[in-house]
Amino acid sequence: MLSGDGGSGVDGIETVPPAPDVSDPQLSALVDQVESAVAELADQASVSWTNADRRAVIQRMETMTRSVTAYSYTWLNELIAQHGLDVYPGSVPSSVAWMLRITPRTAGARVRLAGELGDRTAFSGEVLPPLLPRTADALRAGLLDAKHVQMIREFFRHLPSSVDPQTRDLAEEQLVGYASTRRPDDFAPLVAHLDSILNPDGDHDEDEDEDGKPPKPPKPRKRRDAFFYLGEQGADGMSEGNFCVDPELRAYLEALFSKAAKPGVNNPADPTSIVHDETSSDDNSGSGSATAPKSKPKPTPRDAGSSDAGLWDGTDRNSDDDCDDDDCGDGTDCGSRTDCGCGTEANDSDDTAGATEPGGHSGSDTGVDDDTVDKAAVRDAAAARDRRTQRERHHDALKLALRQTLASGTLGTHRGLPVTAIVTMTLKDLEAGSGYAMTATGSRISIRDAIRMASHAHHYLTIFDDHGRTLYLGRSKRIASADQRIVLIARDRGCSFPSCTRPATWCQTHHVTDWIDGGYTDIDALTFGCDMHHALVGTGPGKWATTKTTAAHRYPGRTLWHPPTGMDPKRRGLINHAHHPEEVLYPPDHHGDVRDEEPRQPA
Repeated sequence: MLSGDGGSGVDGIETVPPAPDVSDPQLSALVDQVESAVAELADQASVSWTNADRRAVIQRMETMTRSVTAYSYTWLNELIAQHGLDVYPGSVPSSVAWMLRITPRTAGARVRLAGELGDRTAFSGEVLPPLLPRTADALRAGLLDAKHVQMIREFFRHLPSSVDPQTRDLAEEQLVGYASTRRPDDFAPLVAHLDSILNPDGDHDEDEDEDGKPPKPPKPRKRRDAFFYLGEQGADGMSEGNFCVDPELRAYLEALFSKAAKPGVNNPADPTSIVHDETSSDDNSGSGSATAPKSKPKPTPRDAGSSDAGLWDGTDRNSDDDCDDDDCGDGTDCGSRTDCGCGTEANDSDDTAGATEPGGHSGSDTGVDDDTVDKAAVRDAAAARDRRTQRERHHDALKLALRQTLASGTLGTHRGLPVTAIVTMTLKDLEAGSGYAMTATGSRISIRDAIRMASHAHHYLTIFDDHGRTLYLGRSKRIASADQRIVLIARDRGCSFPSCTRPATWCQTHHVTDWIDGGYTDIDALTFGCDMHHALVGTGPGKWATTKTTAAHRYPGRTLWHPPTGMDPKRRGLINHAHHPEEVLYPPDHHGDVRDEEPRQPA
């Protein structure tokens, strides 16, 4: 039995049913007493308390909160060991996130804490103490804060394996004793000092081998240590992260920055900024003349975001004597010969050739082309207007390179669509020129930025509706078309499973009524499901079901995910609002279909 198009929890705000009742009478009475005591304390008129009482209550409640949290680690370990989380979908952190309404990352951290600070059960059924027993005891007594625990765990994580168990136990005893009477900021120097005593070599083991050989040098970073982490997008649209790149990627980035991150090049704040600086090669035959390359149009300043041409110009270098003067325009040595036009003599001759003579004649009489002088003046003027830092220029250069790579089409397709930036927006926001657009990868872009992105390279605007596009394939095809996938990107924006934040680029197209059961490949019968949640749909025990809301529902046409009976006996349908936060901020006033409140069989 599924609870159909409406009802409690259907809007996805209540993503899990209320906590079930405790079946054990004695245990239920204890929990009721705790909850009643908290409720009675909350009902007290605290405005009449003295400041001394407020301080005492806050401190004792802090101790109690820490203590209950510490004991919950043992309960969580037992729940995991006895497969009590199997009623929830996904991995153990995902199941804990569903149960406690927290993020999977926070749930994963709690599971790791439970593994170190909670009692464990051996295969034989024997109860094992925590991995950090003294820390766990102090935490259960309410003496440690989460920051204290974090520093103690970090200390033992970096402690060499060669340290004997007795020393480890003594170190934990000392750390717990210090942490129980000090604030975390006062505790940190003590941890660092004890670490320097037990681990004087840091993370590198340079002790002599048993054979008496000389100490080994520190191990270099391995290829698997390289990473690039892009953090979550902030409220202002900006994103932070960090990275560790290998020598090959560094070489590519340095080559890119040497050309595209010069002052005055690719400056988004300057509409006349030079993007593709096509310059001529210097002739080193001694004549002092420079000619523009043949078969090339005269370069002109372009829009800072233009990407009609390649990132690098097509100037050919036939020998080591040829050197593009732009490569040395920032005063760096290009590595070519010293007489190629990059040295002091060449710069002096350029200055003389470009000067205006008293008679008003330009320097073209000396053999220098007027176009070369004009280009140099444009470059110098653009560089003078550039107020970006070097890091900002690197950021803009990397953005330029990625934009050109996506526009080239060399990356092929992904899930049936070209690998490119797909941006969707409402017609209302587009006409107003304000608000935010959404990408297929789940990030937000202001409408102005989206319009500027559309001005680059080859983009097109398509307005989809039920007429003129092949959005209804019926039973003729099982695989959704590219048109249908684009519509799903604009409509669902990502996985429709409750609380899932995976973007559209991570998702499969899912038939709400499965294809083998007679489902249609029509746009109003399709939805997005990521690889993990798409596999949860089925008819067996522990499986989920999907239906669609009716036209009279407060959210018409949305996908309902019905959990298994072990998670919710009524199998109430859930809607994912993670990709549509505006629905929670501005909910509809009402919906007219009263039948949505009643359980019903799926269509």
